[in-house]
Amino acid sequence: MTKFRFVFTVLLAVLTTAPLALPARAMTVLAVDLPQLVQTSELVLHGKIVSVKTRDQHAQGRGVWTEFTLDVTEAWKGEEVLKVTQARGTKQFTWAHPGGLRSDGMMVSVPGMPAFQVGEEVVVALEKTAQGYTVCGGPQGKWNVQTDKLGKKTIVRDMPDVHFLAQNRQTGAVTPVAAPQQGAKLLADFKADVLAAQKAAPQPAVAPIPVHRVK
Repeated sequence: MTKFRFVFTVLLAVLTTAPLALPARAMTVLAVDLPQLVQTSELVLHGKIVSVKTRDQHAQGRGVWTEFTLDVTEAWKGEEVLKVTQARGTKQFTWAHPGGLRSDGMMVSVPGMPAFQVGEEVVVALEKTAQGYTVCGGPQGKWNVQTDKLGKKTIVRDMPDVHFLAQNRQTGAVTPVAAPQQGAKLLADFKADVLAAQKAAPQPAVAPIPVHRVK
């Protein structure tokens, strides 16, 4: 299990046991820098969201999930693991995370998980779990791509409803920290950062921090 994979597992347990009884609360995750995020993920993809679909499995005890399909403009990491389909000559990749509209009309939401909309241009870091691929590091694994009037592309990241922890690599102790900051950056420069992160020396692993909800 990777350092982020526990995020997916714990959230799934919460949603399948009491998806609607929980008050709105924030997610708590381990803060990570870009090299850690890139090294942990299996794919880093740039493209546009072309489909958002709900998969309701609560009757089978597996909760409700939302699937997102990306038209891949470019794979910055993991091109060899892409599931390629021919759709207007483009590559597509699909992942999912907990939450969505159930068949009975009830909405299940996970505060802090990144949202995606059809037509949105993004960069996303994905890791593989027992349930399939999901965003690596919760909201830390999604970046929005914005294009100005001159065609210049920049990336920004928004992380609402999230509390962050930092872990001491020597002692394992954790302390609350501010949200990782990342201002607007040129898309080309960010791609260079991602490619460089893959070549960097692997960082020592840290023990997983259980995700929980806090008021």
